[in-house]
Amino acid sequence: MITFALVTLTLGFSIWFWVRKSDKPILDDGLHHSFTDGVATPPKIEQSHIKVPIVASVQVGDATGTAHPTQPAAAENVTAGRPAEGWLNWLALSTTIIAILAAFMSLEVSRGATMAVLSSGDETNIWGQYQAKSVKEHTFQISKAALELQLSAIQGMSPETADKYRNTIKKYDEEIKRYKDEKDEIQEKAKATGKKKEKFHRLSAGLTNSLVFLQVAIVLSSIAMITRRKYIWYVGLFSLVGWLYFFIMSF
Repeated sequence: MITFALVTLTLGFSIWFWVRKSDKPILDDGLHHSFTDGVATPPKIEQSHIKVPIVASVQVGDATGTAHPTQPAAAENVTAGRPAEGWLNWLALSTTIIAILAAFMSLEVSRGATMAVLSSGDETNIWGQYQAKSVKEHTFQISKAALELQLSAIQGMSPETADKYRNTIKKYDEEIKRYKDEKDEIQEKAKATGKKKEKFHRLSAGLTNSLVFLQVAIVLSSIAMITRRKYIWYVGLFSLVGWLYFFIMSF
């Protein structure tokens, strides 16, 4: 997840930097221009490489017989600088924001999965304590039943011995009650931990599904950047609806 976060951040900032760099004018005159502070400067060309076309002028006379020179039949065609399209800046900005969201979402997915595993371990330990209390309670119940049986079965028991039996049975009753109360507390704690585990499982699953839509938006935005197709960017932005839906449903 951390690797994906770093990759998405690097991708977003790379696209933004590439678009900012592409804002420089592009000259289509077939020559190599140099740029200084975003302004194109004409190239240095040796004089021997300059070809000046010879253009013939045609004299056209009017009704008075006066001749007027016409415009040249051919002229040099120079293409002006063509700046990058403005929506590409917004594309780069949106891609960077989506990449940052994907990075944070990947971290939350990892945290949710970790907390779910830890909560599952805690729940197992708590139920283990519950089982231990149940075993001890059952042991005291068996011992109490055995003492009660002996007390009723033995004939001619001295009063002192009978009192010891009764006192021991009373202590066993107290221990049984104590373990029962502890079991109830442990059971409530285990159920609360189980709900917490389910909450983290649901959070991790929902954020994972929403992260998929962020990845789709990043991929579509990258394709839109390469192909200069605006509608692909819009499709990528529309996929954020799926991200928002699963993000809300995960809580």
